[in-house]
Amino acid sequence: MPIQTEWLPDRERVGYEVTYTKPRAARSIERIGFWQRIKTEERIGSLVFWGGVCWAVQIVTKDIANLYRLLLTPGPLEVSAIGVLIWLHAKWRRSVRVV
Repeated sequence: MPIQTEWLPDRERVGYEVTYTKPRAARSIERIGFWQRIKTEERIGSLVFWGGVCWAVQIVTKDIANLYRLLLTPGPLEVSAIGVLIWLHAKWRRSVRVV
């Protein structure tokens, strides 16, 4: 049975080989450090938030009948708020990223 060569590409067609007259400049790959990544900022923000939540739970469970103590103790609510701000900043960076 003979091999059918009708479906093979025509080797004499023009446009398969590209030749450049000038040397082409290669773009360098932009390296982003681990601490500058958006995902790292998201993770740090969420960890700070949950750290503040754990701290708040620990303070509230010391005196369960007095929830006002959570508002008087400086620290856990502010830490949680900072974590949310870090996380929101990472989300903002992701939304305005230019590709």
